[in-house]
Amino acid sequence: MQKINKVLIVGTGIGGGALACALADRGIEVHAIDNKPCISAAGTGICLLGNTLRALDSIGLKSDCLERGAPFHMFREFDSTGSSIMACPIGDNCGIKRPELSHVLESHATRRGAILSKNISIESVRDDGRAVLVRFTDGSEAEYDLLVAADGAFSRLRDQFFGQEFRPRFAKQSVWRFNARRPASLDGFHIFRAANGTAVGVLPTSAESCYLFHMENSQEHLRYPDDELDGLLIERLRSYDAPLIRDALEQIKSPADVLFRPFDITLVPAPWHRNRIVLLGDAAHAPTPQLTSGGGMAVEDAVVLAQVLSDHPVDEALNMYSQRRFDRVKRIFDASYQLSVYEQNPLENREKSAKLLMESYQFIAQPC
Repeated sequence: MQKINKVLIVGTGIGGGALACALADRGIEVHAIDNKPCISAAGTGICLLGNTLRALDSIGLKSDCLERGAPFHMFREFDSTGSSIMACPIGDNCGIKRPELSHVLESHATRRGAILSKNISIESVRDDGRAVLVRFTDGSEAEYDLLVAADGAFSRLRDQFFGQEFRPRFAKQSVWRFNARRPASLDGFHIFRAANGTAVGVLPTSAESCYLFHMENSQEHLRYPDDELDGLLIERLRSYDAPLIRDALEQIKSPADVLFRPFDITLVPAPWHRNRIVLLGDAAHAPTPQLTSGGGMAVEDAVVLAQVLSDHPVDEALNMYSQRRFDRVKRIFDASYQLSVYEQNPLENREKSAKLLMESYQFIAQPC
């Protein structure tokens, strides 16, 4: 029975970092690389839903995420002036800054024996069906039993081994994001809705911080000058009079404080492997963020892949990985995209959106 002993993970983001922890914990030799020189201090936040916390707990990471993030159990909805519309308790969730989550993943992976190499990428790959020979951009070479492509929605490895037909497509929606100080009133996920159907969401990321986001619809892929992002966002949110939003906008001091990103999505059909190359996270499935589940699905991928590689022969394990993951991921991907479509006509689709959100979160809460 051929088992996996040595794995190369390309990409040390959420999925790659979680997989490095899970595999190293099971005694598998792990080498994880990233073309970035270090953990970026930039970025906003991410919401870890209950299913993600459960997956993180299974590989010993939950407590550190809760300590570095902002656990919450409440959802509140307001109009654009800040008047309350509704409130309800929700399950276990945690907002956390992306750099803090990266620190948790990478520090645990290193302590467990994984080797993390930064500022390096792949020059060439030769996969003979039983092993993968990799040449790196620093001139070194190494052989691995498996190569995991966790290199994001625009994965070069996916293009090379699965075909360019799975490159991301624009979902006709983009997002504005920025960080702010956390006000005392922010006790969970808050959303502020304007009369025209647009909205601003607010999520705590620590005891002192939060991040805000605002969706923008467009038929074409949008690009704005970096030095105008602050003014463009402030103009878009001018109709919101809620004190929380006005105070947060006043904290924007430069264009660098604002992030703007189009939603580029893809879903690769199963199986997610070609010989000894396997996809994980956004490289296999990059959804819109309406269900806050892109990172969570990557963590679940990592947990499942580590389990099957430890317990089964490699060919059987790789088939099991796709079989266990694809249907669940596809349902979440499809629901997220449908919610994005509904948001492009928000006043007409509000009841449909609410129904689909409830059904989807109930499904997401189920074990992976």
